[in-house]
Amino acid sequence: MKRRYKVDYDKKTDCFAYMSHIGTDLVYGDLSFAPEPFISYIIPVYKRADLLEKTLNSVLCQNEVDFAWNIVIVDNEAGAENDTERLVRKLNQPRILYYRNQKNIGVDGNYNRCIEIARGQWVAMLHGDDLVMNDHLREMRRLIHAKEVRKKRHPLAYICQRYIEFSDEDEVCLDRELARQTNKKLSLVFEKKNTKYKVSRETQRKGILTGYYAALPSFGTIMNREIMMKEGGFNKDLGICEDVITPYKLAARYGVYMAPSVMGYYRFNNNESMKKETILKIYDSMVDFREYMYSKNIFSYIWGNIARDILNKNLRNYCIGLSRFSDKMLEPCDFEAIYVPKETKGIRLFLFSSVMWCYNIMHQSGGYREMIESLAKIQDEQIQSAVDRGDVFIIFGAGGVANVLIPYLKKRYRKIKIICCAVSKPEAAHGNIKRIPIRHIDDISCTYEGITVVTATEIWQYQSEMNVTLEKKGFKSVINLL
Repeated sequence: MKRRYKVDYDKKTDCFAYMSHIGTDLVYGDLSFAPEPFISYIIPVYKRADLLEKTLNSVLCQNEVDFAWNIVIVDNEAGAENDTERLVRKLNQPRILYYRNQKNIGVDGNYNRCIEIARGQWVAMLHGDDLVMNDHLREMRRLIHAKEVRKKRHPLAYICQRYIEFSDEDEVCLDRELARQTNKKLSLVFEKKNTKYKVSRETQRKGILTGYYAALPSFGTIMNREIMMKEGGFNKDLGICEDVITPYKLAARYGVYMAPSVMGYYRFNNNESMKKETILKIYDSMVDFREYMYSKNIFSYIWGNIARDILNKNLRNYCIGLSRFSDKMLEPCDFEAIYVPKETKGIRLFLFSSVMWCYNIMHQSGGYREMIESLAKIQDEQIQSAVDRGDVFIIFGAGGVANVLIPYLKKRYRKIKIICCAVSKPEAAHGNIKRIPIRHIDDISCTYEGITVVTATEIWQYQSEMNVTLEKKGFKSVINLL
């Protein structure tokens, strides 16, 4: 691929200096309540006070801890009293400090202003519509002091968070122990057997190999405030994906880790980030950033020639999936002006599969597989009955879940008959599911009772949409894994 990356990713910029001339006023709160907090929750906001109230309630309901902490809200809606201020005053919580910028300084600028204003040694970032588990503070303190992250060579700078996507608040449970006790399926999401309660290091090598890096700075992502100030903060010049690129850059000199367990919920619905133009920018930015990663040395250059098309195809399909929440679903042709992944076959496909298999074995990243298999076991009796009846199984979804689920089902139930249906289009399926035809759900007619459908997705919203489609087509025997 002859493509020059458009951004100088190596340039270091003091992004705090850019907005130093714009003031931010303390509108509500008592600075003496927690003068030296260990952790400050920072929440950059712009309107949507109704969702912010739910976010704040999830933070205020944290389990008791033995250190000082507070909440810092920085409002980008300049001007007079607004709904956000009225909400903060109504809550009347001494932990909350509410600031308002004298001028809108943009999303990235507000991220940095939050870091700048906070007084915590560590800052935990939340978006104004996220929810955080009630043991987040306790778990983050444990991780900050864990031996595996307290290394002098790579001082701890950043702890990314795992999260669950949601759109229906009835599906949310912020109490981990209650979730384990009351919901067998949800409890599997919170299990940490494969990680043994340890964080995993996010290295630049991992980013080059997998094409992805870290996670969004939200759901309580922990950042070392001093290091973030020293390194210049979030830089909008890095493009729309700067929030993912920032921890990648930090990993060159500092410790960047992924927390072992789910610590928050991401509200997945039709908002600004789900617009068609935004999604195309995400694809463009990530393709561009990957080219930068592939340029690091001769080994990354070789790997880029092997993995580029496979990883970019997966990225494109992910973006197509995101567009389901937009006013119009994107098509593969919409991405042609940016980059069109070619089909990977032969030796390149073999090398990619072999390297990724070795990587997964070395890093013991079998937790996702274990979770999918465990979810399927919960439905064992229903699946076995359908197999005994001779039902044809339609696996609705041809992505990562299907790639794990189908081999498991074929091994566990020897006589099972399977057809796989893509949520979008068969040619846009994420991976190559061996010896299983991939079709579109509209090409399947529910003409007889001997069909059992298993929805194969990680995202609850997708599953809800799948169920609506299946109901309209008349399918009655449906197994939901989530």
